[in-house]
Amino acid sequence: MSLSTSIKPPVFPKVLHLLFWMVVTLIFIYDRRYLILKFQIPEHFVACVVIRMGLLISLVYVHLNVLVPRFFKSGKFLTYGLLLLLALLLYVSLQNLYDIYLYGYVIGDVRSRSFWGAFSYNFFTTLWYLALTAGLKFGLDRYVEKSKVDDSRLGADSTSVEVPEKSVLLKTGTKQVMTDLDTITHVKGLKDYSIIYTTADQIIVKGSLKSAEGLLGEKKLIRVHKSYLVALDRIKTIQGNQIILENHSIPIGRSYKQELYRLLIPSN
Repeated sequence: MSLSTSIKPPVFPKVLHLLFWMVVTLIFIYDRRYLILKFQIPEHFVACVVIRMGLLISLVYVHLNVLVPRFFKSGKFLTYGLLLLLALLLYVSLQNLYDIYLYGYVIGDVRSRSFWGAFSYNFFTTLWYLALTAGLKFGLDRYVEKSKVDDSRLGADSTSVEVPEKSVLLKTGTKQVMTDLDTITHVKGLKDYSIIYTTADQIIVKGSLKSAEGLLGEKKLIRVHKSYLVALDRIKTIQGNQIILENHSIPIGRSYKQELYRLLIPSN
């Protein structure tokens, strides 16, 4: 058995998650920079960004790691919507109150600087942030899952198992049994099941005798009875209407006798 070891490992998920939070942070800082410069209050840039960043990351984390997996993915859409609305209202309220604490007014729409006047603007911009971060996160998760699937396929494709040329994998119950075709002596059909006899074992497989015959097509088996197949190279003795194998006696059906003798005694 030879196994290929040149399988490329998947991208480490934690690296992608770190990249995700970095992107979220950079987008947020850029947006805050734009607003602060627009309002011409650069002296409070650091204080504004640090607190707002903490609030936003907390909101995004709760949304992606609590609300989405526990409620949205489980189909509890009403609960998810209500809790998301509550989280948004809490975030915007804290953000507006902090702006009032720092500047005496709310940073948002230039025309609306009061707590309630800027509320709708900050609410919908925050909702946009949540949609953006959710899209990024789900995209990265899908990429990680696809990488795992691709790597598993690559592993399956690059793993070569050297199977003997005259072997077949037989399913019996919950097991898969590799069987050398040359060891098969005969097959007995039992309606919906077949018993494959080898020199050392008996393997019960699901399916009719015809199915077993197709499964063992590489092996030269001949039908000698409506319920039996016999390996031609295992026939040593025939007594009357019986084929004698080492530990078994196989009946010969009347309609199969002529074909059996034709194969055993070919005409010159």
